[in-house]
Amino acid sequence: MNFLAHFHLAHSTDASRVGALLGDFARGTPEHLCETLPEELVHGIVLHRSIDQFTDSHPIFLKTKKLLAPSRRRFAGIIIDIFFDHFLAHSWEQYSKVPLRQFIQEIYDLLERRREWLTPELVSLVERMKEENWLGTYGTIPGLGLTFQRMSKRRKFLAPLVGSEKDLVEHYHSFSKAFQEFYPEVLAYARDEKPGGAFNSP
Repeated sequence: MNFLAHFHLAHSTDASRVGALLGDFARGTPEHLCETLPEELVHGIVLHRSIDQFTDSHPIFLKTKKLLAPSRRRFAGIIIDIFFDHFLAHSWEQYSKVPLRQFIQEIYDLLERRREWLTPELVSLVERMKEENWLGTYGTIPGLGLTFQRMSKRRKFLAPLVGSEKDLVEHYHSFSKAFQEFYPEVLAYARDEKPGGAFNSP
């Protein structure tokens, strides 16, 4: 799952939603992270990791990655996560009572309000996220193209991501069907992961 989905799948607390962001960046075991971060925030990180493990091993994901051009399949986790954010944006009203634009603004406001939980590097990333409205660009094909271009410029090894949106256009129905089958499952999985429960191994 990418940023939009992780924020949506997080529990509706500041700590869980910030943990949904930190899950891509925080390193170490939950016990180690608890030495420097509030435990409720670490639970959000653990939920993020758990969702990623659920997604990466799911039969729908494994089948869907074969739709990508062979040269891009080694980046399937990144690409399909972003594609699924695209479909989440399009079908948002099925999964949330809060309008998408309002939800995105709430996330941006939250990340600004909780800067003390972010490293300087993440503060800089969040500023770019807001300025370029990453969460609001996933809903269109040109927006996806821009997302892949930005990612490729930040890290040279991600250059093959440029043009990934062409795979989506070519197999749009198949990707859409995969998302509609998969997302209710991951949503139920995330809701069953109770905040404050025992830590799982990362």
